[in-house]
Amino acid sequence: MITVNVATLKEKLSHYLGLVKSGEEVIVTSHRHPVARLSPTSTPNAQIVEPTRPVKDVLKIKGVHRRRSSSAVVIADRRRR
Repeated sequence: MITVNVATLKEKLSHYLGLVKSGEEVIVTSHRHPVARLSPTSTPNAQIVEPTRPVKDVLKIKGVHRRRSSSAVVIADRRRR
């Protein structure tokens, strides 16, 4: 497993995509915290699992939020500044 920060990934995206294509898994970090994982689409253990609970039940879990539109996110971000 390879770890790379966002800036380096942006600079050498083709290189890291080539590694992923060859079967490597790449962890992307931002400020030393993992934020994403790039893995090949042909990974045998990557499966789509049907949900077992309705969305309204999942939204009751602490920390889970309903997605907002991108314009709402931009407006909220601008208000914070």
